[in-house]
Amino acid sequence: MSKGEAATKRVIALAYFHRYGWIGTMTGLVLLVPKQALDIVGICFILFSVWSVVGYKLKWRHIYCSFQNTHRKTMTPYSVRWQQVRKSDAYGVPFVFFVSGLALLILAILYE
Repeated sequence: MSKGEAATKRVIALAYFHRYGWIGTMTGLVLLVPKQALDIVGICFILFSVWSVVGYKLKWRHIYCSFQNTHRKTMTPYSVRWQQVRKSDAYGVPFVFFVSGLALLILAILYE
């Protein structure tokens, strides 16, 4: 495997983790510590939203590939066209996750 192929596979693996892997990680943590479920889910939502916005602003290729995967397109880590990413995907979805995460953390604090 050449360096280019390895780098491409790394970017695609990170894109899949951004899209799906964090959900599995969050679920595993909730199963390990069920009493802290609201805290864990809230923190994971906030981390995901920050990761998404920062990745978009810094033009990380795995974030672009994750957006491509969202729209069922082939991931192209070395052919990135940021202008094709909708602003609602780049800012709207992370905003919803951020607000939801804050709400869950507030609920966790109120009901402890």
